[in-house]
Amino acid sequence: MSHRAHSLLVVAALLVLSSAAAPCIAETIELPRQVPAFNQGYTDGPNAWGNCTLGTDGCPDDIYATGCLITAFASVLAYYDVSVSVSAAASCTGTSRIGMDPGIFNDWLRENGGYGRCAQDPVGNCCLIWEQLPDEIEITTHVNRSEVGLNPVSAVVLDHALRQGYPVIAGVHYGAFCGGSTTQSEDCHWVVVTGKRDDTYTIVDPFNSDSTSPYGIRTTLDAGVHGRYIIDRFVVVEPAAGGTAALTLTVAPNRDVFQVDDRIRLTLWASADAGDVLPFARVTRPDGSVVYAVRDSSSALGIRWAGTRTSLVATPIALSAGWTWYDHRAAGGDVGSWRWEIWIEHVATPGVAVDRTSLAYDVEPWGGSIGVALMGVLAILTIAVIAFVTTLGASQE
Repeated sequence: MSHRAHSLLVVAALLVLSSAAAPCIAETIELPRQVPAFNQGYTDGPNAWGNCTLGTDGCPDDIYATGCLITAFASVLAYYDVSVSVSAAASCTGTSRIGMDPGIFNDWLRENGGYGRCAQDPVGNCCLIWEQLPDEIEITTHVNRSEVGLNPVSAVVLDHALRQGYPVIAGVHYGAFCGGSTTQSEDCHWVVVTGKRDDTYTIVDPFNSDSTSPYGIRTTLDAGVHGRYIIDRFVVVEPAAGGTAALTLTVAPNRDVFQVDDRIRLTLWASADAGDVLPFARVTRPDGSVVYAVRDSSSALGIRWAGTRTSLVATPIALSAGWTWYDHRAAGGDVGSWRWEIWIEHVATPGVAVDRTSLAYDVEPWGGSIGVALMGVLAILTIAVIAFVTTLGASQE
């Protein structure tokens, strides 16, 4: 072998060795914002939801025991800033609520037919009806056909979703038969996949054994609360396509606390590309009842209340120029908290919200904080007038 050939062989061998020794650069994927983390086991604290009944029609479960899936969905819905409201009658807390957490979401599902019968739970309606999720999101379900990790196809789909900014809800198992406690071998637990770091995926685990904490655990698939997780199926959650609706409270001055005799005006706008739509206004009134507002010029309020799902108007209208549909001077019967949910739908797709927004405000009696301040001013003025008159009388003696 020539000296030149020997030198080339040595260089080639060094290149092979150096490439083999070089570390593999793993991809890091992060969602554009943090996914809120909720704990299904939160049973001890303000508005705790862990002991709330899950499902309907005699379902024996509660959120603490089997609420990992709805807790995961509550995290993702909060990520997308989706808010729902529940009446006092349907609320686990006994009071009407608006927002998003596992308790509110569970109550909303119970009130809106979100639970049904399934083979895993033969008693009562304990299983989530996927078609009854809020209209603001769209889901696609995928199956991972591997018992040791993600297969290549599933990995590509999951990574693409995360790069697009879409969180993923994953059904997982850990060990044989869910840790040996049941005969179930798949979808033993549900977690939220939030990103990718090194050779594993970051997750929000919805179970935290600290019953005083409302927060889930931020960890990885390799170090879940129950051990190393293997994904069985996963659900990519995207925001639903649609126009933009914005509810604006136009009262001078704009605020979230009003007094009796204040004028309250609600105006709704939608983008021009939304076209003609049917607007809906669902309100939780101070007495905890939930009703729908319907435009009615014969009513003193300009609207009437309906107990069933009813649009504000009978025929679609355009909202691009703004539409004031509630113009009311607050009266004594309005005192308390008002929570509005507003959304718009197209006639061709009834029940599918193009977009949704919400609004909350309180009405106080005239003797509230502003009234007290005015009374104080009047008292000072009265004292000043009396002092002036007294002084004037003394100077004239």
